[in-house]
This record gives sequence, structure tokens and C-alpha cells, in this order.
Amino acid sequence: MRSVATILLTLIGMLLASAQIDKAAEEWLQQSFQAYSQLQSLQSRTTVTVLMITPRYPNGMPVQKYLYAYTLQPPAKLNLLVKDANAPGEGQRYVSDGQTLRSAEGAKPVGNSGAALLEMLSDFGVLPTYDLVFVLGGKPSQEKFRKQITRLRIAREDEQQVVLTGRIRNERGKEDGLEITIDKNSKLIRTLKIRNEVTIDDQPGALELVMEFEPSPNVPVSEQTWSMPQK
Repeated sequence: MRSVATILLTLIGMLLASAQIDKAAEEWLQQSFQAYSQLQSLQSRTTVTVLMITPRYPNGMPVQKYLYAYTLQPPAKLNLLVKDANAPGEGQRYVSDGQTLRSAEGAKPVGNSGAALLEMLSDFGVLPTYDLVFVLGGKPSQEKFRKQITRLRIAREDEQQVVLTGRIRNERGKEDGLEITIDKNSKLIRTLKIRNEVTIDDQPGALELVMEFEPSPNVPVSEQTWSMPQK
């Protein structure tokens, strides 16, 4: 009897969890995933910011800010420039011709695999933006992201965009806040925010990761695009 009760409780829990994913919100997310899957190429200028939110800074104080400029072509071609907004210099460039990822730090094989390219970027200390993950990582990465979402609903929308909010499970098994803004025309994500509630100086606060995208889908590319610039 105890085992039957355990099974019933598990099923009820699964039903309650699924009910927290609004069907219309999930349809928008799936449309966005499909748009990323159909891209022939993508160019974007993206800002990645980490905000510290406290009672003193309710709108958030930037503690890290990076500027990304990149062109990619699936499955594994990429020309990426990453610049620390608070550091001098032009930034660090990472270029993959589909077979090898090169930077000033060295070269790593990727074997025409988008998943391998993402892994090698991480090895170089680069945080891949979510559009890179959704395009280069393909459906497995999209599905992994979707399975981490525990709640999702449409918070607001207008003629140009729809904003989804909810909760997403982090690597420690706890839930963070999630907000995704999707462009209705292109179905591509314009802003993605993940908010981790933390204690800062013995007061409730949060660290919020904000990715702001300026995507241009299906831009012209050539083999020269995947060549490391000569100094």
C-alpha cells in the first residue's frame, strides 16, 4: 500500500508541475526554438551583464559587463569577439572554421560539432550566450533548457513582443527567476534574464544575469568570415 501511495503522490506532483507551464507560453518558447533551428546564419551584438540587487540598489548595480559581437553558421562556424566593458583593449577574438576553434590562447578541435564548439568555448573561459547554445547546441540543448523550466506564463505582450516569466532550476537544484522577451516577427529572443535570490551583507538580495540581444538572422557569410584577422 505504501508503494502505491508513493506512486500516486509522484503522479500528482508531476501533474501539478506540468500545470504550472502555461500552454500559450510554451508554444511561444517552442516557436523560438524552431526559429533558431531554421537559421542558416546569425549575427548579433549582445550585452551580458551581472547585476547585484540590494535594498540600496533596487534597480541593480552592474558588477560585470561584457560585450559580445559574433557571426555564426551551424553546425560549428563562429567568429566571436568578447570584450570586458570595464577593461582596456579591443577584447578577445575566437574563430572557428568548423574544424578548429582558434584564439590568442591556442587552438582546440571541434570536428564540425556545435556541441564541441560550445564546450571548447567554455574551456577558454567564455560564457556562451543562450542564442549560441540554442543554435550550435541544437535541439538537445533546447530541450535541456526547457526541462529546467518549472513555471512559465505570459506576463505581457504587445504587437511587437511577448514577455514570458517563470522559474528555472539551476545546477544546485534550486529555482531562479526567469524572464524571456521574444520578438514576435523573427521569434528570436531579445532579452533573457535569470535572477538568483541570495543574501548580501545579511540582507535579502539577488544576482541577475541579463543577456540583451540584437540579432540579425540569415546574414551573408563567406569563408573569409571564419578567418582569424591578421595583426
